[in-house]
Amino acid sequence: MEKDMQQEVSLGFNQSKVFIESEGDGWFERNKTAVNSKSSFYETETIKRVLQHYKDNINNVLEIGCGNGAKLFDLCDYFKATGSGIDPSAAAVKNGKELHKDLQLSVSTASKLPYTDDNFDLVYFGFCLYLVDRNDIFKAAAEADRVLKNGGFLAILDFDPKQRHKRAYHHKPGLFSFKTSYADFFTAGGHYYLVAKESFSHGASHFTTDSDERVSVSILYKEPEAY
Repeated sequence: MEKDMQQEVSLGFNQSKVFIESEGDGWFERNKTAVNSKSSFYETETIKRVLQHYKDNINNVLEIGCGNGAKLFDLCDYFKATGSGIDPSAAAVKNGKELHKDLQLSVSTASKLPYTDDNFDLVYFGFCLYLVDRNDIFKAAAEADRVLKNGGFLAILDFDPKQRHKRAYHHKPGLFSFKTSYADFFTAGGHYYLVAKESFSHGASHFTTDSDERVSVSILYKEPEAY
């Protein structure tokens, strides 16, 4: 079975598609309790603290990889903003619509956002970029940039190792976790400015010396004029 999956990868197997078809639901079922626990909201607390002086400027929020919308709801409640979210898990979106009726949640992936250009004041990648297929990763960055207004903010929660690498995704053979500094995708060209960055561990709210378990939230500002 694993050999067949590896062969499929070499023939153009798409990791994002697997999450839409099945593994998105699998991830949500395994993590359903954790995503609703306020103790895991440390990155949204960072976003709220860093952007507290811009509360009046943030009227609509998009979370990419929103699960059931628990963290999106928390952000929207703080900013008094409308909220939209996408996730590959139909089960997560269904659960989110039952819990948070004011949120607009949809089943989709980061590389295909169902929104118009310049639509959001805050776009938040909720710990999902490490699972995006490498053929789709620049599409995901471009889509986030497309829907974020000039002068808006981009937040990215993801792994933050000392060097770029990939590891086997142990929940499903043939898939990988791709660990790198995703903020660099946006800041390298000068169109985004790094406002703040805070480091955590994968399982706790404090910095870890284990690079492979290191996670950070980066908050970026989209410059209206980059030149």
